[in-house]
Amino acid sequence: MNAAGGWDINQTPHDQLAAGEFVGSISYPIATWNVNSVDGNDQELTFLESPISPAYYDYNGVGEPIINNDYLLSAKTEVKPNLVVTLELNPKAVWNDGKVISADDWIATWKALNGSDEAYHPASTDGWSEVTSVAAGANAQEVVITFKSTYPDWTAIVAGGPMRAEGAATAKEFNSGWKEYKDAYFTGPFKVSNWDKTSGMVTMVPNDKWWGAKPLLTKITWKQIKSDGLAAAFANQEVDYYDIGADAAGYAQAKGAQNSVVRVAAGPNFRHFTFNSKSPILSDVNVRQALLQGIDRQIIADSDLAGLPGDKKPLNNNLYVANQPGYVDEAKATGLDYNPEQAKAKLDAAGWKLNATTGFREKDGKQLDVVFAVLAGVKASENEGLQAQNSLKQIGVNLKLKNVDIQKDWPGVLVNHSFDIIAFSWIGTPYPLVNIGQIYGGTTKGGEFAPGDSNFAQLEIPKVMELKPQIDTEMDAAKRATMGNEAAQAIWESVHTLPLYQRPMLIGVRAKLANIGALGMARIPKWENVGFTK
Repeated sequence: MNAAGGWDINQTPHDQLAAGEFVGSISYPIATWNVNSVDGNDQELTFLESPISPAYYDYNGVGEPIINNDYLLSAKTEVKPNLVVTLELNPKAVWNDGKVISADDWIATWKALNGSDEAYHPASTDGWSEVTSVAAGANAQEVVITFKSTYPDWTAIVAGGPMRAEGAATAKEFNSGWKEYKDAYFTGPFKVSNWDKTSGMVTMVPNDKWWGAKPLLTKITWKQIKSDGLAAAFANQEVDYYDIGADAAGYAQAKGAQNSVVRVAAGPNFRHFTFNSKSPILSDVNVRQALLQGIDRQIIADSDLAGLPGDKKPLNNNLYVANQPGYVDEAKATGLDYNPEQAKAKLDAAGWKLNATTGFREKDGKQLDVVFAVLAGVKASENEGLQAQNSLKQIGVNLKLKNVDIQKDWPGVLVNHSFDIIAFSWIGTPYPLVNIGQIYGGTTKGGEFAPGDSNFAQLEIPKVMELKPQIDTEMDAAKRATMGNEAAQAIWESVHTLPLYQRPMLIGVRAKLANIGALGMARIPKWENVGFTK
């Protein structure tokens, strides 16, 4: 993918654009407007609410946070020895009822999201659980956030701004008080002018309380359209924005639509294989390394992404995607990449000898059978199982495909570890070193290793356990990146999981739309800058 700066958004200065209207979509009825709650934790809802929500930091295409002076004049950090962050808020920044955004809003947000009160049901307590206090400083426009220790990714919790204090003041209001749209709980360049609950349509117009650059769009409309009808709606000019995903048919339809273009960037998400290290056969790292070297990931990428644009390259790092600062090609660094001859040698050394009659390897009278859990109906999973089966047959491994009914058995098959290998997508983030322990670590109690909630490989990697506390607290970005890639190398060598490829971000938009499209590692567009080229 050749998108400049990690994104493909038809980047154009505000003063060179014309006004117009924008139509987006959402695939389900809005049940709550609180994106910080468990019930509102959804990418579509977050995108819909982004024109009416604060953004204290914006992100560029490679995921670097950039301070947004409309809300935040400065952010100062001190380490003494724990981290203290002092925010100087823009006094012009107000909620939609005109009330100035203040330290009270940040204090209420911390109390709701830090996990200390179990009556609140936040989507995540990450980051906020590491904060010991939030308080007003010299005045209500100064916010002092004190952490338990150092916390290098502190911008992750500051970036989205605070909730309105009244919306987080009680667990009842936080959990269920956002079912109705309350204008005073929002701020930003736009505001909701109408919400039709019957049709699901949401209409937004420029916000008369907005203090920043004047929005170019005169109206934003969000139509409720089921995801399987979105390609046709885009082709029929009913919507101006279509997240294509990895749908080749949808891409072809969007590419052929009038007055339209498909914008392409390297997205933050990637496909991968998880290896169950507690499986008797896969408990041997030499066997796992042999499987890594026996699977042709280039063929998988080419076939999964057939009919789609962009680079179809294997991804060679578990923590960073290829367009992130800090990415190191760990296959090259370790020498562990597709190499069938080396794979055969490793299996020989591990005692798995080829039976010339069957074509498969055996040890102690047992055939080298490995079970791949196929998510039935998921094209990528079905294809990946078949391609891996073909590859591994060449080195004497019998990959047995077991269909999983995703309506009944997903995610149970994953949580219960009833597989040897399973394929699914991981969702990337601008913060690649946050919470490494969830996927690649765990805890040790009484000498016994307990894997993290999402460590589906159930694998203990001593180097990751050693580095994790340092990575979590190291404030020097260069030192932290070095440790991050030490961890990435250890994960790669242990074959905890095998990344396949970085999924392309393909967004269909009207050809003249500017400053919106395939955002790369950025989360949302800067809506006041979205307009049309003249």
